[in-house]
Amino acid sequence: MISLLYFILRIKYLIFIILALFAISKAQTESKFTLKPALGITACQVHGDKYDGYHKLGFTGGLYLNALLKKKHSLEFGIIYIQKGARKNANPTKFDYTTYVLRLNYIEIPLMYRWQSNKFFYTLGLSYGYLINYYEASTDLGNYTGLYPFLKSEYSFNIGLGMMIKPQIGVEVRTNNSYLTVRPWQVGFVQPYYNNILAKTFSKGSYNNIMEVVLTYKLKPKKSREPKEEI
Repeated sequence: MISLLYFILRIKYLIFIILALFAISKAQTESKFTLKPALGITACQVHGDKYDGYHKLGFTGGLYLNALLKKKHSLEFGIIYIQKGARKNANPTKFDYTTYVLRLNYIEIPLMYRWQSNKFFYTLGLSYGYLINYYEASTDLGNYTGLYPFLKSEYSFNIGLGMMIKPQIGVEVRTNNSYLTVRPWQVGFVQPYYNNILAKTFSKGSYNNIMEVVLTYKLKPKKSREPKEEI
């Protein structure tokens, strides 16, 4: 809790800038800024563990500020909460009764380039994530949170494809992947075996691998009306 409050204090100026730009844009006749609340679900896995598949579901939500550059081009800056992790369920039909669960909770700051053509849009960018807390447990070890700690900072790249289903409502499918390890290999940690030479060379630990479906709503400020001249 203390670490989360410390992080919020560190980004308070970023939050202030987002709200200030949106407030200023209300006074402009043609605003270039749009505030967008976002809400969605995540399907998660971790590259570097012994388990495959997007079996861990999570939640994401927050605020984005869109800054229009040209007609089809814009930048988006956000502050969001996102759940990541991994899960392995038991499979009694194959006499497999082992389970594993990893829950990672992040505050994430994405910076995205957005290109829009008619109803469809594409996004590309990077994000910084701050790990608030996490939980890790398995049938073999029980709750072993903290035994193999995760790094507090995460660095990811994002690629998305979306569609405006209404003038103010958009839905986007996005990948969110760590490009630096979130947990380096440690003494006593069982490392997976890779047949791929590239995976062997560049894999330095655990990496988050996320699929997101996000719904956004535009809160574009109303254009200010010019006062009518008295006759």
